[in-house]
Amino acid sequence: MNIKAIIFDWGRTLYDVDTKKEISDAEDVLSYCKQKGYKICVASLVRANTTIEERENQIKALPLGKYIDMFEVSGEKEKDSILEKLIKKLNLKKGEILFVDDRIVKSIKYGNINDHPTAWLKSGPFANELPNMETGTPTFIIETLSELKTLI
Repeated sequence: MNIKAIIFDWGRTLYDVDTKKEISDAEDVLSYCKQKGYKICVASLVRANTTIEERENQIKALPLGKYIDMFEVSGEKEKDSILEKLIKKLNLKKGEILFVDDRIVKSIKYGNINDHPTAWLKSGPFANELPNMETGTPTFIIETLSELKTLI
């Protein structure tokens, strides 16, 4: 693999939306990725209780924000359009962008369908959301974000 950028999901991958805190190993992993020279991106969908502006401010204000090169936030139901915007901005080839998400049906599905490597963070409330013919199988399955450091 020749990974040059990583697109992380925000909610429950880097940030715990229930406790309103960063995932415990998120800063360590982003720092590691930054030191290794990867472009770090975040794709985030917001729900009814949060505005796009609030989420953007949250990403910028938290300590994780200093590691993030670019992010896209949307109120849409599906992530595909914001993932496509990030891919366009990155201007990299297929296979050079790794997608990391806790949901199989979101970034993992998109990455698999579009020939990008994927890492499914199999933890939290969506750990039982198993891959199927429609989503494809993730390239990697990790149970903690820290495991990502051994893969890249």
